Amino acid sequence: MATDRVLLPAHVRPVKYSITLEPDLTTFAAPGSEEVTLQVKDATDEIVVHSKEITIHSVVISQNGNSIVASNISYAEKEERATFKFPQKIQPGDAILTIKFDAIINDKMAGFYRSKYFLDGKEKYLATTQFEATDARRAFPCWDEPAVKAIFEMIIIAPADRVVLSNMDPVDQEKRADGKQVVKFAPSPIMSTYLLAFIVGEFDYVEDHTKEGVRIRVYTPVGKKDLGKFALSVGSKTLSYFTEYFGIPYPLPKLDMVAIADFSAGAMENWGLVTYREIALLCDASSAVSTKQRVAYVVAHELAHQWFGNLVTMEWWSQLWLNEGFATFVGNLATNHLFPEWDVWTLFVNDYQATAFHLDGLKNSHPIEVDVKTSDEISEIFDAISYNKGSCVIRMLEAHLGEGNFKKGLHTYLTRFEYKNAVTEDLWQALAEASGVNVKDFMDSFTKHTGYPVVTVQRDGQKVEVSQHRFLQSGEVVTDDVKWALSLRMASSSGEVSTQTVTDKKTTITVPFKGDDWIKFNYGQSGFFRIRYSEELLEKLLPPLKALTLPPVDRLGVQGDTFALARAGFLPTSKFFEIAEALSNEVEYTVWNALSTNIGTLSAIWAQEPVQPQLKAFVRRLFNLIHIKLGWDAKSGEKPSDTLLRSVVLRKLGAAGHEEVVKEAQARYNKSLTSPESLVADLKPAVYEIVLNNGGQATLDTFIRHYTEATSSEDKTRILSLLAQQPTAELTRKVYEWALNSGHVRDQDFFMIFSATASIPHGPETAWAFLKDNWDAIYTRLSGGGALLTRIIGNVTAGFNRKNAAQEIEEFFKAHPYPPADRTIKQSIETINSRSAWLERSRDDVASYLQTLFKA
Repeated sequence: MATDRVLLPAHVRPVKYSITLEPDLTTFAAPGSEEVTLQVKDATDEIVVHSKEITIHSVVISQNGNSIVASNISYAEKEERATFKFPQKIQPGDAILTIKFDAIINDKMAGFYRSKYFLDGKEKYLATTQFEATDARRAFPCWDEPAVKAIFEMIIIAPADRVVLSNMDPVDQEKRADGKQVVKFAPSPIMSTYLLAFIVGEFDYVEDHTKEGVRIRVYTPVGKKDLGKFALSVGSKTLSYFTEYFGIPYPLPKLDMVAIADFSAGAMENWGLVTYREIALLCDASSAVSTKQRVAYVVAHELAHQWFGNLVTMEWWSQLWLNEGFATFVGNLATNHLFPEWDVWTLFVNDYQATAFHLDGLKNSHPIEVDVKTSDEISEIFDAISYNKGSCVIRMLEAHLGEGNFKKGLHTYLTRFEYKNAVTEDLWQALAEASGVNVKDFMDSFTKHTGYPVVTVQRDGQKVEVSQHRFLQSGEVVTDDVKWALSLRMASSSGEVSTQTVTDKKTTITVPFKGDDWIKFNYGQSGFFRIRYSEELLEKLLPPLKALTLPPVDRLGVQGDTFALARAGFLPTSKFFEIAEALSNEVEYTVWNALSTNIGTLSAIWAQEPVQPQLKAFVRRLFNLIHIKLGWDAKSGEKPSDTLLRSVVLRKLGAAGHEEVVKEAQARYNKSLTSPESLVADLKPAVYEIVLNNGGQATLDTFIRHYTEATSSEDKTRILSLLAQQPTAELTRKVYEWALNSGHVRDQDFFMIFSATASIPHGPETAWAFLKDNWDAIYTRLSGGGALLTRIIGNVTAGFNRKNAAQEIEEFFKAHPYPPADRTIKQSIETINSRSAWLERSRDDVASYLQTLFKA
């Protein structure tokens, strides 16, 4: 219940903060003071604020010319609060609260923190902020809740040779005789505490202006400003695109985007001062296509927040999905506008929808909109449900309402609630007014309930029986009262397209298609549900799959649904192999990438089975035609998706033991040792993975040297994410130990060494043993760094196939609790059980199919 939320008393509210900080980049102290203009609603003799890891020295409140010194300052560390007790009551009306305090520049990548960098061979530190969700309270005492908006005036005292940034531009900059500067910034718009930001460091920058006149800069490490040009171009065009799309000007005079070396998330949408991991902002013409796509999308996502999240903010973290789901959707919208050649919406289904389907197919998922109370609970919902499922249901809604009605409703919502807070129902109301559709009734089943439906379709002439129930990876059929509102779009071989809205658990609809037509349900894959075809309907889809008659996004959908239904036991797993074989003439990256991912999951689960050689043979046969078509080297003028596809194909064939591919990868890698430019960025993931999988200690030593000598975040990220893919458990363990103990791997990147755990035959056992053996050290290092430790726990634990591993994991975390990962641990245990059950259920079916296919 909302009444259970842990909120500050509402009788005192800030109107404006005037904050002065003097960060010391040597001692990492951050002494400060603030004057907070208050509105006192009821007479009171105490004020409660959020404060964490701050020492408060004095508190004075001034009202009507009188000053009252706090008689007592007390702390509630668990609640992250400070209470100021006054000897007499403060009366209703305006007041000024003056606080003097000492904060710290911590090393946890949360609050006001330090980030290490090297310049001219010297180790240095910059100071930066990450306040979302509840860490502004680490930098200054405040009302750290999204609904408590205020104006912020910042004064930063810093070394005169450093760049000092905040949400607004400076209005005064004074250099002092002691070598310091005092930088005063213009007042911010009224905004939530989590959007405040300030940075002190050394940077270069590139600059542009949007066509509307907004100044935009990308700040990079010194000497690397050329790596900011791509993001600058994307940012400038995106800001103009959103100005037009929302029909509302960007409300600030400037936008700065800053690359930070140590960063726990991907990026943060601080209003006017957006911060990024280096890998999410910096690239150039030689970067891989995938890197450019990531930079473009992340920039677009963060700039979408400047309106959706910053201008209008969720009322409480329960509506986080309003921020993140929407920014994910329109971030892709803007990326598609700027780069139509990338086929963004098919990529969206391949990535965002597939990830959301996977997580939301677990009993231990959560509704899009879920009430949260504490900081730990808030951190848990920054996941694929809020971001991916949120964006998927918004995409579904846009398709249902039509683009024009959707944009009109968004404009109404943003203008109605600008500089205020809103809840989900406010958005539904604005969209309903624009479209005439009861949006709340249509969307509630998708936002207020966990999971999504599998829709079973059975045809009899012009009639189709449609039924729905919740889909679970385990195959369990849940009997509940949830009825999802389905906008069921259908297309047939005759070229007709029809859409019907279905709201009943079971019903019969009439379709306008001829009896011998094939029918693709959920045409365009905009609906957030799976389709379970009758055997007859699925068989009719094989010819258009083989002939590539269906659009790529629908070929993607058929194979994805078939795989999920086989995994859950609704279809024999051999049926997925048949669908895969039907796609052997496929030409699109997205479809091949999904096939590669799904076959990779199968291979991991069947890794210790006697049929594993035949499974590798199946992969070599399936991927060989497209390998022959693409070859190793990019062709002049080839589309970006072919560049991406080449890497997928080579990696899959290398893992399956394709001799020619392995030999060629090793040859190209050896050549790159003396001629680095000979190995282009787009081929490096495939070549590196194959060489590492077929190497040994000497190869590992060489790659560690590559990592330590690499100067770009792109190269470091690429190597680190692949490094644990070693041929033996002993070498993989050495990688983990090196990453933990060498001092070469930043805390923000440590999780990457576990990213491929499930795809290595010995990966789950090796990673789990290492995590248990080194839990104290890993916990100490990462427990304060946002979701980093939770990501590691998820990567390490979800890849087991043996059922008793679930019990081991449960027992370990009972003895070593980590509350932010509670839901992730439950999800891993559920995944292990479903993987184990799938193997038991389908072992004979898979063996029979593959042995028949490859019989001597």
